[in-house]
Amino acid sequence: MLIELKDINKTYNNGQPLHVLKGINLEIERGEFVSIMGSSGSGKSTLLNILGILDNYDTGEYRLDGKLIKGLSEKQAAEYRNRMIGFIFQSYNLIGFKTALENVELPLFYQGISRKKREVMAMEYLDRLGLKDWSSHFPNEMSGGQKQRVAIARALITRPEIILADEPTGALDSRTSVEIMQLLKELNRTDNMTIIVVTHESGVANETNKIIHIKDGIIGEIEMNQGHNASPFGTGGIMK
Repeated sequence: MLIELKDINKTYNNGQPLHVLKGINLEIERGEFVSIMGSSGSGKSTLLNILGILDNYDTGEYRLDGKLIKGLSEKQAAEYRNRMIGFIFQSYNLIGFKTALENVELPLFYQGISRKKREVMAMEYLDRLGLKDWSSHFPNEMSGGQKQRVAIARALITRPEIILADEPTGALDSRTSVEIMQLLKELNRTDNMTIIVVTHESGVANETNKIIHIKDGIIGEIEMNQGHNASPFGTGGIMK
């Protein structure tokens, strides 16, 4: 089992204690394409932060590829994130004064990979996502969909085990949202990549194979959605 959560609890104490996650039990296998769906305040973002080793939990057990994730130093947590997890955010989190190529290669810089090799790998991923001709452009010269593809290339370049996508279509129009979800679906299918999408939109969740509903910090219904491997949208030429 790639991801295993047992009885995870999380409370924030900002004056008034807020019990955000209330005994979360969850298993995600390698190669699954999963959405965690809930409204604002449901606990889905807190759950994502725990899965991404960006936040600690209070009680319970979180095992990632068999390893108990608990009480890690910041250095240990960063090593796990760099090796295991790629992040995609609603707001892209691109660096404005860096080109698309420089943004994509940034994670490799932190891994100590040479500049020449970084540039070759970053160009390969930009090409794969249809952005080869945009490599020298800055984020403010790109559309929302292009920026999100740059962010996806950056998430993929370290070849992580897991992609965590936090409302990846939240800032996009509906047509571009379809393209981005199709792209994630293709990555899951061709690379057997484990992808977890956090969303409040049923249209986004319905593009994944499994929908985990969360409400008031408790996991409710889990829907299997196997029929959605074949997209009604077609590939649209998104991936080469």
